[in-house]
Amino acid sequence: MRIRSRLLLLLIATAAVPTLAVGLLAWRDAERALSEAVAEQHRRTALAEAEHAATHVLSLATELGGALLHQEPLALGPSEAQELLTRVFLRRDRIAQVGLFNAEGQLTASVFVDDPEAFARQEPQFRRHDTVAAREVEDFQRRAAEQLAQVPEDRGWAVSAPYLTTVRRRPAVVVAARAPGARAGGLAAELGLEALSQRLGERRAGHERVFLLDGAGRLLLNGELEHERRQEDFSGKLPGAPGAKQTGLAEYEEDGRAWLAAFSPVPELGWVAVVARPREAALAPLHALARSTFGVLGLTLVGVLALAPVLARALARPIARLADGARELARGHLSHRLSLERRDELGDLARAFNDMGYALEQAHRELLGFNEQLASQVEERTRELQQTQVQLSRSQRLAAMGDLAAGMAHEMNNPLAAVLGNVQLMLMELPQDDPSRRMLSTVHQQAQRIANIVRELQLLSERQQWGRLPLDLHRVLNRVLESRGGELSQAGVQVDCRFHPGEVKVLGDMQALGDVFGRLLANALNAMRDRPERSLTVATHVVSEQLVRVELRDTGRGIAREHLERIFNPFFTTKQQWTGKGLSLAVCHRVIEEHGGTITLHSDEGVGTTVTLVLPAAPAQGALL
Repeated sequence: MRIRSRLLLLLIATAAVPTLAVGLLAWRDAERALSEAVAEQHRRTALAEAEHAATHVLSLATELGGALLHQEPLALGPSEAQELLTRVFLRRDRIAQVGLFNAEGQLTASVFVDDPEAFARQEPQFRRHDTVAAREVEDFQRRAAEQLAQVPEDRGWAVSAPYLTTVRRRPAVVVAARAPGARAGGLAAELGLEALSQRLGERRAGHERVFLLDGAGRLLLNGELEHERRQEDFSGKLPGAPGAKQTGLAEYEEDGRAWLAAFSPVPELGWVAVVARPREAALAPLHALARSTFGVLGLTLVGVLALAPVLARALARPIARLADGARELARGHLSHRLSLERRDELGDLARAFNDMGYALEQAHRELLGFNEQLASQVEERTRELQQTQVQLSRSQRLAAMGDLAAGMAHEMNNPLAAVLGNVQLMLMELPQDDPSRRMLSTVHQQAQRIANIVRELQLLSERQQWGRLPLDLHRVLNRVLESRGGELSQAGVQVDCRFHPGEVKVLGDMQALGDVFGRLLANALNAMRDRPERSLTVATHVVSEQLVRVELRDTGRGIAREHLERIFNPFFTTKQQWTGKGLSLAVCHRVIEEHGGTITLHSDEGVGTTVTLVLPAAPAQGALL
């Protein structure tokens, strides 16, 4: 086969194959990226809907429990009981009825709307509530008594499975809360789910569907009353959704259409939130990209077929000489040059080839010098990447621990408040010389200690909405040092302030940053206790127009290398006397992260510790606080 024909085939293959390969790779990567993006968006939407549904229902359980916290249902008279129920009834729009039950599960008082006009004349606020029929009242009493009998000892409340009311066929649940005490009765309310259904209907955008399933996989809410009443069974379509413990993805078919779905369990209720979209609608941008890609491929092939014969004739021989020159360069003969005297682009290419040979000679000499510099830069970038990965991993761990801390604090606050309140009442009633006061005082002190730990947990778990105002960093540091001046002097610590000249402004909250510096200073004081040399250096540096660095160096005991990875973990402490804390550095990490900064710690055991904080700088025109 002549070189002209070969070159023609080569030009066609060179143009077609890479274009086709790039198109297919781009289509595959785009499909994967788009699928992942759609799945992640659906997963976040499902998780948000699950959390909203849980909050919508469980907030009523919290309100009922709060209403009973200082009330004893059996001790209430008729008017007092009716007043309590009316107050609970009017607090929420979607409560259909509420009842007060004794310890035997018998209804002693209730509030509901059966005649809206009559109630509206008595209480205009009742217009916001649904009306109920007599059969629905009887059904509510039965369900409420069952739920009160099933309230767990460790929780104090229970929520029934969702159901359709007997007359109006509206979705609802019964929320029951038991009063403290073995025979104190409780409160129960029927909560309509129309608001949740309406929200799901409003969340639908285009072809997207958002709905809730009950624990058995039946349709609970989707914003369409007729569909909700049919209670369509999704357990066969989404086998992984009923009883799911975590978010997941699935595909199912309905009416001949393929749907992409993400689901998330509703905490505490056993429901599942599902977000679904037709596959063709989710991948529509990908199909448009495929059409464009293959259209470009077709145009490219047509152009190549038209121009290839001409190019083959004109380029065959000069290209062969260029190929020979390239082979010489490939063999390492960097001094090889071409003698191709032409005044067209090929001549320019030959001259460029010769220039390239000269440049390669120069680059080869320079490359040897660049190798060491490149190795150093790679090492530096690798170290920075590792630090970034460590910071990201630490933030993820703290976020997970923060979620756990939020749950612990939520569960501990109510019983702790009861313990503190009862101990304080007993202390107030006992005379000063009573021998029991000492024991009760000890209980009170330990309960206060637990309360302090709960507050620390809340600081760790809750994302605060601090004001981002320009602050004088030196003023904040001086305030903290002055507040600890007595402790520093008493401990014999020498403080060396090496502040950047002039004002240094950062964006943040003065109280929050002051608390961070106070915690770090307290840790430094503890580390330097009983050390022969006790000195503390506080330094500030302006890194750039956007960043400011603060360093606190002490000459304390230092931290063992094996402990540095866990030093920001909640409840981890290196103190010899464990005081129930272990949260200071975790709280500091959360606060600095919320301010858009970073905190790192370097320590040598027996030498000292350096804590470095990087904070966002405030604009120059901002007023200082």
